[in-house]
Amino acid sequence: MSSTLTVEQQLQLAVEFRVPIPQGPVGGYGEVVVRRDETGTGWAVTDGALVGLRAWIEGEDGGWRPVWDIGRAAAYQHTREYALALAHQVAEIEAANYQALLAVVADPLAHARARRYTITCPRCHTPGAEEYGEPARDSDDFADCARCHSCGLEWALDPGADASCTTCGGSGIPGAGPIGRRTPGGWEPAPTCGCREQHEEAGH
Repeated sequence: MSSTLTVEQQLQLAVEFRVPIPQGPVGGYGEVVVRRDETGTGWAVTDGALVGLRAWIEGEDGGWRPVWDIGRAAAYQHTREYALALAHQVAEIEAANYQALLAVVADPLAHARARRYTITCPRCHTPGAEEYGEPARDSDDFADCARCHSCGLEWALDPGADASCTTCGGSGIPGAGPIGRRTPGGWEPAPTCGCREQHEEAGH
């Protein structure tokens, strides 16, 4: 009787597969980890973290989600074959996101170099806030943001607002506050800054 296991028998013994991220981060995880459920037969595509494990979920609201948040059934819902195929797709997405992040770190103002204005912090009113691109989740796109080096405030820039406005700092909301506020009648949208109407009238 031969003691040599077939390839399929060897695969059935495996509890984890690691898919390298092409040109991924050095010193970080650098891989997507496919894991089998310890209590079942399902497989999950994970980030490999020892604490705070996240699983990749497909769909409109998909992406990395904490396993404790979505539950084990949602995380470990795949067959081994499907999880491995999905892991290769996720690795390509992570590689693209990482390269985009490197580009932002190397030149955070490259996407806005043609613009000529000064952004003033709406909280401490210090001029010269830094504009940068924040990588959007599960996308190659970026969100325009600003950062005050004086007080540390960070806020998103509204394309419909005047970026040089000292009241909202280009956020479209006075003080770059939250987009909603609680009132006795419930939550209401925060008031918009007057610069939005002036900016639109000017044809920007």
